[in-house]
Amino acid sequence: MSAFTSSIGPQIERFLAHKRALGRAYHREEAFLRELDRFAACEQSDFLSESVVRIYLSTFSQRARPSRLTLIHQLGRFLAFEEPRTFIPSTRFLGIRRERPVIRVLSREEASRFLDACDHLPPNSSFVRRVVHGTALRLLLLTGLRRGEALALTNQDVDLDQGTLDVRGKFGKTRIVPIASDLTQRLREYRKSVTAKLKHHGPSDAFFPCVDGQRPTPFKSLYKSFRCVLSAAGIEHGGRGMGPRLHDLRHSFAVLRLLTWYESDADLIVKLPLLATYMGHVGMVTSQVYLHMTRDLVGEVIRREIDRFGDLITEVSP
Repeated sequence: MSAFTSSIGPQIERFLAHKRALGRAYHREEAFLRELDRFAACEQSDFLSESVVRIYLSTFSQRARPSRLTLIHQLGRFLAFEEPRTFIPSTRFLGIRRERPVIRVLSREEASRFLDACDHLPPNSSFVRRVVHGTALRLLLLTGLRRGEALALTNQDVDLDQGTLDVRGKFGKTRIVPIASDLTQRLREYRKSVTAKLKHHGPSDAFFPCVDGQRPTPFKSLYKSFRCVLSAAGIEHGGRGMGPRLHDLRHSFAVLRLLTWYESDADLIVKLPLLATYMGHVGMVTSQVYLHMTRDLVGEVIRREIDRFGDLITEVSP
């Protein structure tokens, strides 16, 4: 693949390297950035300017613009650290609106089937799909990690003696994520299996590697395995934009954790800030995006409120 040719080409390459270090494949995004690079070269601009962004986006149809705008917004934020003149387009630049995907939260019963399917991918599947991807998908549902955080984990980030993950989150933030003892034991067994099969599994190698045993497994490959697990679990996929998406495992984790706390009559004022910290959020405002009122949760909320206030409610005979 030829190098980027515009004056901002080296910065774009660093942006790509940064995203891929987080476990993102960025194949489609690289194609978009090469388009942008050609426009920047024609404009002979030595920084990402508004005119370059405007001309580039105006070239495409309304349907093709939102994903490109999102990418350029991320690129602009990345480049602005080095070049203050960088134009960072708003998420509504040129009146572009991105349709929000439908969030599909797994019920507790579906989550149980999903975890079972992670362990029972077709025996004729590759080792990476059956073992590496199956374990990665289990971790995503049981910890609520972002997919990029999980794929960016290296062996030295996973402390199975302490049962913790050293997670590199968004915008360079890091956090220590404790994991349950049963998941810790599964990861011990997984590590032994992967080390024996793929060899060369050093401290800095990806914890969820591709077939070479070192580089992170690509997102696109993990997503294919995700669709296989959904099918095996009998969970219907609604098509593009309808989910379940891989990111919906993070939503499902948050809702199922909240359901468990409701069932145990936990003090949510104390627990919810812990959830925000665990998921890598600055505060509860961000975490609230992940808390959806599902059928499982509605019943438990009603039960809890009846237990607290049921004596205040009296039935009136007709």
